[in-house]
Amino acid sequence: EFEKKFAEYVGAKYCVATNSGTSALDLCLKVYNIKGGELITSAMTFVSDAIVGEWNGMDVTFADIDPDTLCLDPKTLVVTPKTKAIITIDSHGRLADVKGIRKRFKGLIIEDAAHAMYTPGAGKDADITIWSFQAVKSMPMWDGGAITTNDEAIYKKLRTLTWLGVEKSTYDRAVGKKYTWDYDITQSQGIKAYMTDMQAVVGLGQLRRLEKTNKRRRDIQAMYNKAFKNIPEIKVPEHSHTVQYYTMKCKNRNELSEFLAENGIATSVHFKPLSEMTYWKKAIKRPIPITDKVWVKLLSLPVHNALTDKEVKFIIKKVKEFYER
Repeated sequence: EFEKKFAEYVGAKYCVATNSGTSALDLCLKVYNIKGGELITSAMTFVSDAIVGEWNGMDVTFADIDPDTLCLDPKTLVVTPKTKAIITIDSHGRLADVKGIRKRFKGLIIEDAAHAMYTPGAGKDADITIWSFQAVKSMPMWDGGAITTNDEAIYKKLRTLTWLGVEKSTYDRAVGKKYTWDYDITQSQGIKAYMTDMQAVVGLGQLRRLEKTNKRRRDIQAMYNKAFKNIPEIKVPEHSHTVQYYTMKCKNRNELSEFLAENGIATSVHFKPLSEMTYWKKAIKRPIPITDKVWVKLLSLPVHNALTDKEVKFIIKKVKEFYER
């Protein structure tokens, strides 16, 4: 039921629910039989978008980002005969330029829509799309993920891949007038990645209230943007229908973060790019100057929908105090 309703909500024909967004990314490569070659993605993301490439024998390369959307910039792509797939991220809820990527690359494009739950248009132009229901996402379900596709053959193959290659699930064997105990395993690429019934039950409830929670986050975004737009040291983010994070560019980022912490306000950075991580420096095959320049200015303020207007105003007051000192 959850898969059906979620597919309808995001405008896809098929949905396969998974135990995490990371396993969903992994399955997207497996279902298209991607092994080896090059995976291009952005460094401005969580590690899942890169590590699934290595799990499937791929060499990972970082492309640069657009300074305003923080999404992968198609103009920075260097596609070679080794390039087998591109994972592009709807960063902070703003849609990636999938059409721009398609002009430069005719292979597999995976859209990571973990931040775009639900931004209209997400998942419309990529070959396959993943979603995340991890605890800090806009639609948390403890954890979990989903894959949406309009390709029936891909959907059917995903069904077996989420249960270790087993061709027919226990449920499918049990429904009907006669229980069929026999089953077959038709491939070796499968992993244990299905979503539990408990997660799906929570998901049905979260889906019903998603637009309400997204609206609250947009209201907080609007309050911040209005308050900060005339502060020279701050550049407010572009409007986003889904506000996964409220991430602004600001001067003296670290000092501001420390000042807010002293006043009981937790902040974060989304993201310290993978290119700054020891292990992933090897994926820097060419310069990514925008990523290098932008990330040191990024700071995320609280934006969860449990925040009261009074708390938002307190945060605004303290940010202004810092820059007025």
